Amino acid sequence: MRTVEMAALRMDDDTEADTLTSGPTHAPLPTLKVALLVAAGGALGALMRYLLDVAMPSLATPTLVELPGATLLANTLGCLGLGALAGVLEVRPGRPWMQPLLGTGLCGGFTTMSAAVLDGAAMMGADFAILAIVYASLSLLLSIGALVAGLLLARRLARSDQVERA
Repeated sequence: MRTVEMAALRMDDDTEADTLTSGPTHAPLPTLKVALLVAAGGALGALMRYLLDVAMPSLATPTLVELPGATLLANTLGCLGLGALAGVLEVRPGRPWMQPLLGTGLCGGFTTMSAAVLDGAAMMGADFAILAIVYASLSLLLSIGALVAGLLLARRLARSDQVERA
């Protein structure tokens, strides 16, 4: 059996200038350090989320249900922040601690899918099905919209900052 070697699959002739890179890479952080960064960011995000709940309490009784504004706002702002972080890091590589601390930790601790689902289930259980559907739809649209807006805006700002520095 004869093997055919394809030039496109051989990497020995390629130089570093022939390959695309996303910029300089950082050494990966040790697992324990990543875990501590996520925990610290998560603690701060959860505290911020709690303070938002205290500042914007919502009423939920068997006969009266409000739209849970604090949860909706937290998820929207958290997605905006996560999109902005991703947009900046896409254009300009950051420090290796940024994604675990700010993305997974802070934004993950601040946003809350479980509270959104619990709020929606409470609305359904209290026979406020239309409000639950409106809430779920708003949560989805605002969160995805904020993520995309943060990503695009931060990417544009990071690129314009790079052009000004050059």
